[in-house]
Amino acid sequence: MIATATAGLSCRAQADISVSASVEPATTTVGEPVHLSVTINGSQRVAQVPNVPVEGAQTQHIGASTQMRLVNTSLSVSLTHTYLITPTRKGELTIPAVEINVEGKVYRTEPITVQVLDTKQDPAGGPAQPGPLAEVELPGRAIYVGESFPAEVRLLVPQGVPWRIEKMPEFETDAFTKTAFQQPQQSQQARNGQPYHFCSFRTVMTAIKSGKIPIGPLTFNIQIAAPKKPTNTPSPFGGIFNGFPFDTQPTALQERKVILEEKTVEVRELPTEGKPASFRGAIGRFRFSTSTGQTSVKAGEPLNITIQVEGEGNFNRIEAPPMLDTEGWRTYPPEATFAKSEETGFRGVKTFRIAIVPEKAHTKTPVFEFAAFDPDAGTYQTFKSATSDLVVEGLKPPEPERLAATEPPSKPAPKAEPKPEPVLQESLTPVAPAASFWKSRTAFWGLQAVLAAGLGAAAAAIALSRARARRGPGPGLLRQARALQNSLSSTENRSEFLRLATRVVQLRAAALSGQPEAAVDAAAAQLALSPGETVAQEIHWLFEADASARFAGTSSSGALKTEDRTRILALLDHLA
Repeated sequence: MIATATAGLSCRAQADISVSASVEPATTTVGEPVHLSVTINGSQRVAQVPNVPVEGAQTQHIGASTQMRLVNTSLSVSLTHTYLITPTRKGELTIPAVEINVEGKVYRTEPITVQVLDTKQDPAGGPAQPGPLAEVELPGRAIYVGESFPAEVRLLVPQGVPWRIEKMPEFETDAFTKTAFQQPQQSQQARNGQPYHFCSFRTVMTAIKSGKIPIGPLTFNIQIAAPKKPTNTPSPFGGIFNGFPFDTQPTALQERKVILEEKTVEVRELPTEGKPASFRGAIGRFRFSTSTGQTSVKAGEPLNITIQVEGEGNFNRIEAPPMLDTEGWRTYPPEATFAKSEETGFRGVKTFRIAIVPEKAHTKTPVFEFAAFDPDAGTYQTFKSATSDLVVEGLKPPEPERLAATEPPSKPAPKAEPKPEPVLQESLTPVAPAASFWKSRTAFWGLQAVLAAGLGAAAAAIALSRARARRGPGPGLLRQARALQNSLSSTENRSEFLRLATRVVQLRAAALSGQPEAAVDAAAAQLALSPGETVAQEIHWLFEADASARFAGTSSSGALKTEDRTRILALLDHLA
């Protein structure tokens, strides 16, 4: 059945131009497209492709065709635009009048009505033939803001029917972010006893706002085989090419939209009650572990901690767990990596590698705490890392707390019996008082001799140290320092520049103090070089910048800033 509407001109001068619109079939079901043809007879000069908005349906222009016909030496020309109109709801569907600008004049067709039945009904009145189906699988509970969850969209096409996907489906929502659909997983399944070719498309969605959120509608654009419709257009060659073997294909591919109806999902805010201070936004089901391969570390060197979070959830929002007690530890930004265990990235292992430097003697490794929200249980969970014994070489370990004495008090000693005082005999001869030893001449000159010997020994030690510096490795270390400082002019990499500049300071300090170069830290360099307060601060800044470049997880391989280069070179010139 074909519904047709035609509009002609009353003006005699343009009576050979007309427009018409037709739709086929006039009755369809939800999701089953109809073909709309808009034909212009007598001219091809159309200003633009006509726009056909239809309420309750999706419209797509699929092409235009031109036909020329010669009848009794008279040439007639027609231009036809074809559209696919796919209903999204049942009931009466009205295709409005189409406006067409032909050779500067506007022509209008009459509206056309199409009857849209439920998908379970057949336009011919009998039971509906199985057609393509669309399904979506979402969590059967409320979602939380920030939670990531897998969504699976399924397309089912009756077996034995040729088809192909023209366009991947898209969710029409602004309340979720999602990853790109993965390559479909294909299998054979049955629905109500009907075998279907099954395609599953998987993605991961993340809620970004709360409320009753609609998802969809979701549309698959596919090409599917349909019965080939006979044509009423006579062939210029008669019936020669109308039969076998030129018409052996019983079906032809046509474009089809398979529409999944809108779904509503409840999205809640995370609860504030019971939220731990260490919570950083992790939502899902996770396992937590830490490890370090070190039982001892030298003062100033990093202790490397590996933290792993394994499970399923919003890995893109998981941050490095905080350290509970940072006193006596210098921390650096972590290096994070993620290894997914399936294509969508919903499951996997996120690893953090953190370098921390002890600034005092510790006997245990630090404790890290990881907090996550379990959306199934609706509660927060916390995990704490286990500690292990640690020895920090080069720093004095803390003294153990002294316990109060628990021994019982000793018995008091027996009192001694008083002895009779001797009776002094009176003497009339005066006795001179004894002189103190420390006030004697002998003691005075002895002390002077000791002080002189001490001063002489100190002067000799200083002279010997300087002589050793001149004769020992000192001059060689200074030559190395000058060579490294000269090489900085051609160094552009930030991390390498900081390492070389720090070595220059270490070499100069080692040349004066006699310490090994590797043992010189910022404090040792300040003590050996005896700079002023401002230069001491610059030395501390240089050592800190070098440590951050070496131990931090962030990339430091970029170019050095001009102001940092100038600052460091000025420091090295001052120390030279």
